[in-house]
Amino acid sequence: MVAQDPRPARKAAAIIFSVAVSLYAAFALREIQFATPHLVSRDGYYHTRYANLLPHRGLTRDFPWMQHSFWKDHFSDKEFLFHVWLAPFCTDEKTMVPRAKFAAWLLAGAVLLAFARALKWTGVRWPVLWAFVLLSSGNHFLYRLSAVRAHVLSILIFIAGTALLLKGRWRWLAAAGFLYSWSYAAPHLLIAIAFAHSVALAAFDRRLEWRGIAAATAGVAAGLVFHPYSPNSLHLWYVQNVVVLKAAWGVGGDLGLHLGDEFDSILPRSLVMASTAVFASLLVGNVLSILAARDRRLTSRTSALLVIAWACFTLYCLSARFIEYLAPACIWLLASAATDFLDPEWVAEFRKRRPAAFGLAAAGLVAALGVLHWRSMNATVDEVKHMRGAVMADASRWTRANVPPGKNIVHLNWGDFVQLFHFDPDHRYINGLDPAFMYVKDERRVRYLEDVRTGRYPIVAHELAEMFDSKTLIVSKEYPRQVAMCENAMLEVLYEDERAVVYSIAAPGFGD
Repeated sequence: MVAQDPRPARKAAAIIFSVAVSLYAAFALREIQFATPHLVSRDGYYHTRYANLLPHRGLTRDFPWMQHSFWKDHFSDKEFLFHVWLAPFCTDEKTMVPRAKFAAWLLAGAVLLAFARALKWTGVRWPVLWAFVLLSSGNHFLYRLSAVRAHVLSILIFIAGTALLLKGRWRWLAAAGFLYSWSYAAPHLLIAIAFAHSVALAAFDRRLEWRGIAAATAGVAAGLVFHPYSPNSLHLWYVQNVVVLKAAWGVGGDLGLHLGDEFDSILPRSLVMASTAVFASLLVGNVLSILAARDRRLTSRTSALLVIAWACFTLYCLSARFIEYLAPACIWLLASAATDFLDPEWVAEFRKRRPAAFGLAAAGLVAALGVLHWRSMNATVDEVKHMRGAVMADASRWTRANVPPGKNIVHLNWGDFVQLFHFDPDHRYINGLDPAFMYVKDERRVRYLEDVRTGRYPIVAHELAEMFDSKTLIVSKEYPRQVAMCENAMLEVLYEDERAVVYSIAAPGFGD
């Protein structure tokens, strides 16, 4: 009797498993994205509005919505290709938020798909399973993955760039670097990953490989120089990646400005408890790499991923936001190390000789992954459901209807800009997205605003009005102290709801 070839059945089972995981991943990402009608991450309100305006603005190099930012006269769209992707979904002002959420859902799904394909292309076994592990990597990563922000596109290029490095496709790597510069504010991340790859090859394989660094550098540099907004793109790169990071990481002195919370460092407890799969992948990936090296089975792929994962971990220690690169890097490391260490013939023999032990081990791994996924999904959905949403939406709609178009409106917090711009693009504001955008142009005004914002200096209506050429101040009730300061200054209330207040700061006749 001729034995049947088991390979067709295995291939069919693999296809069924891949389809099932893909459909479930789509469902899970949708559950996160649409757990709230609001955008996941407030910065998404800036991106959706700018994508809405992009077809009309074209490559305009001014940005009048930030009157005291260097962007006012030297604008550069740091997320140009992301906005190009988003623009078709944001043509209608009334529906652009749910459609932007749909676009973000598609992009998050593309990240998981790209991760599975990259693992398969680089020779890692069970790629779809590891993509599911990435989907179970904790609420911190899943929240970042679901945001309507360009860093999701950055994760996609990071995965593609790492795969190109591992496969030695230098021309395509240069092309990825070029696209990176048109898509994200920190495209030099690809150069850093190429450097880590080169260090790994020098340390483990005793060979110097410079072509990855050269290709990534050439692509990124060409993208910045031949950017649609060049040379403004070069100035923006300097501000965001030198001025901002020096302030965030305390290098070269403190600017005295409040930066975004995403730049804060992370507590080890958060890595262990909230991102358990990431922590476990880094730990077990290192152990399996050591065991594979002992048995002389460690591949250059795994050694490179080992250094890349630790490079991403270093970035994560500096700023929590880098979980978006740490998660795929650590899980990729574990997948690669497992592929090196676990000989398929040994696994098949163990399964044949000790089926009960093999079944128990497999059941334990499935149960552990199930618990991790359940925790990740529950925590992420709960976090999204409890988002406060756009607290200044109604107040912005009031200013749009009642304040003459084109006038300046004062806001005390640079983070308020994204909502004001989204819901009322007819007016002009002070600064947004990052306080450094104002700092590099007008340090005097940004210091004054910071003193007022923090209560070190009282609100004086005529000073605010003259300093920012405005009659109107808008304040979120998320900052009760600022509302109390306005009440102490006896400012006239023009509009108030349960989430924000609009004040008059002009004396009679001001600005007429």
